[in-house]
Amino acid sequence: MPEDRKRGDMAAAGNRPVVVIPAYKPSEAFGDFLGYLKSQGGFTDIVVVDDGSGEEYEEIFRAAEDLPGVVVLRHYINLGKGRALKTAFNYCLAPAHEKSGGVITADADGQHKVQDIVNIGRALEEAPEDLILGCRTFDSRRIPFRSRFGNKVSKLVYRWLCGITVSDTQTGLRGVPCSFLGECCRIEGERYEYETNMLLKAREQERNITEVPIETVYEDNNAASHFNPLKDSMKIYSVILKYSLSSIVSVAIDYLVFSYLYSNGLFLLAATYIARICSALVNFRINRNIVFKYKGNLGIQLVKYFLLVLLSGTLSGISISLLKQLLGLPAVAIKAVVELVLYFINFYVQRIWVFAKSKCDT
Repeated sequence: MPEDRKRGDMAAAGNRPVVVIPAYKPSEAFGDFLGYLKSQGGFTDIVVVDDGSGEEYEEIFRAAEDLPGVVVLRHYINLGKGRALKTAFNYCLAPAHEKSGGVITADADGQHKVQDIVNIGRALEEAPEDLILGCRTFDSRRIPFRSRFGNKVSKLVYRWLCGITVSDTQTGLRGVPCSFLGECCRIEGERYEYETNMLLKAREQERNITEVPIETVYEDNNAASHFNPLKDSMKIYSVILKYSLSSIVSVAIDYLVFSYLYSNGLFLLAATYIARICSALVNFRINRNIVFKYKGNLGIQLVKYFLLVLLSGTLSGISISLLKQLLGLPAVAIKAVVELVLYFINFYVQRIWVFAKSKCDT
């Protein structure tokens, strides 16, 4: 079959990376882009995923499929960028690609220059176990405001809640190592949130992330993009917010238990400690199994965690007592403010100390 023959041709390409392009309703310029990848970039192995573009785009994909070294995989309904990437990654796990130099993902909307894609390939060759990110510069006024604002917010959220420091959180130009492809096929997410999940998975595996500067291109104010700022951002941030959900639940338990005990006559510090212990039992279990997903030494984690609980409870009780005397406000109202501050501190300490992987665990 033609596809089998193309597999054989690709296998002969050696250890060059495979270029993967998820495409949904691409423009007429898509064929030129593929031609430049081959002629200017020297890429001989290109996998395109038609993500349910429809019959009116069939001619564009047929022309792409006629190019030597280009394989077109098809979704007959639109399943989303994440699913398209996983379809391509699964295809690239075939024996014909086992000697490839990894995978480069690129967008079909004209945002990525051929030279930048080449540079990602070089970075992947130099660091074959790293996740490579092609990072745009967002300080230019030519970039749409929604993109500049969204990236600034994303960077802060990723750094504080996830411990991931990258300059471009939503770049579609990435170099994915061969050793990471199988895991990438199992990562949750069907649409744009998938790329967020990929970063989280890389952090969970303690995989190094390397950034490569790329040119920022927004043609016609990025009109070709199918990214929906409201709907897709909600999906992306829902992935991030699950990292703080357990702490929110724990704070609620702590607050309710404290309010009940204190209002029934128990003195303040005792009410604080009992409430903290109740919430801690819930918080530890959720954070260990769902949030940080680390199955390391349970005993060490418990010791660290309850040291944090003890310190946090002490700080909470002392702070509430002092502020109550200074401000003359109800203790329950003061506690709400104190716990909001401690919420962020506790999360940060748990991420970097309590549930952090040590080198002996890897």
